Amino acid sequence: MKLIERRAIWQVHGKRCAYCRDPLSFAEAEIDHVLPESLAKNADEWHRIRSEQGLTDDFDIDGFENLLPSCRPCNSRKSGTPFAPGRTAIELGVAGRTKPQVLTLVRRYIEHDKVDKLRFAIASAFDSGQLSERDVSRLISQVRNDSGVFRLSSIPWLIQDQAIGEVSKTDVERYLSEKVPLPLNMKDGLRLISEDNTEVLVSSLGEFQDAIQKGFSAYSTFERDVAYQRFKRPLAFLQVLKAAKFAEQSFMDDPRCGLSDISLLPATLLFVTEDMTSDEAFAGQRARLDGKSIQDLVENGEATVKEVGSEMLAVQYDHGRTFMFEMMRADVNADGIEDMVIHWGGGPIQGTYRTASVVVLTRRSQDGMFSCVSVEGLHSAR
Repeated sequence: MKLIERRAIWQVHGKRCAYCRDPLSFAEAEIDHVLPESLAKNADEWHRIRSEQGLTDDFDIDGFENLLPSCRPCNSRKSGTPFAPGRTAIELGVAGRTKPQVLTLVRRYIEHDKVDKLRFAIASAFDSGQLSERDVSRLISQVRNDSGVFRLSSIPWLIQDQAIGEVSKTDVERYLSEKVPLPLNMKDGLRLISEDNTEVLVSSLGEFQDAIQKGFSAYSTFERDVAYQRFKRPLAFLQVLKAAKFAEQSFMDDPRCGLSDISLLPATLLFVTEDMTSDEAFAGQRARLDGKSIQDLVENGEATVKEVGSEMLAVQYDHGRTFMFEMMRADVNADGIEDMVIHWGGGPIQGTYRTASVVVLTRRSQDGMFSCVSVEGLHSAR
């Protein structure tokens, strides 16, 4: 059995012996055949057992539906003797139910293993002078794209309270179905309300997505904040991830540029009061920013950079504050050019109003500015 298959079985069963439920280290774990392998050598006995357990003729005695993690004492006691029919049915039921999870984990480990093997191969070639630093970076990006794995920017992206540095397309369905960590006063889920005042509680991204499509929405300010932080933003990011591909060309990589290069960022990225009100007194604020960069406003004394880093930027402008941080780089609109996915948040300096979204920026020439691009299925505030 391959090491990654053994690891997946052990991981799916909670790192415990399936029989006595004692904690089990990976080094101690043994993989046991619920129905012993020796049964398949006796055709008559094997047919009798399959009939007794209601198993089909193509039941794989070496398949995940017949494999469970075991400690040495439990495995030794069982040895080559089958459990009683009732116990056998129970254990086969456990193995069968967990088989899909094991298969998913095996696929994920295989993808990660490809990347790890490439790193070792590239390191050897780099040390011998066969590859430049740029060659190394491009090759690693290419293999990540082939396996659907993308590196996130230096600020770790949080999904379900987990900080992650790389994310795979195969993780999307898992993130949609798993429960989202919520505040203590929402132990049963986030409350959403429809126009006819029907209430529903949601606790996973998938449940939230379905409810929103049916017209439900968060009610209080606190619930709206939780809805964005825990549901809307991760869903928007996963939408981008599904569309992501390896970029064939980049105008933000050599030399590397990003959110700290305010001369390349359009001023229209900044929050203005017009965004939160229909009051005619504020009409035209955004239009007046067209054609200007954030650097132009800073030089004119109209805007102030409050925080800046290689992957983040905070700017104050016209009684409002805008905060942005980079999440990922990839081609997310299938034009072959590298895009930058950012979190965007803004609101007035005074007051509690806040708005936020996931925004995709691109740069289409070496001397051009960044601009916003649209991605199918992604709704952003910019």
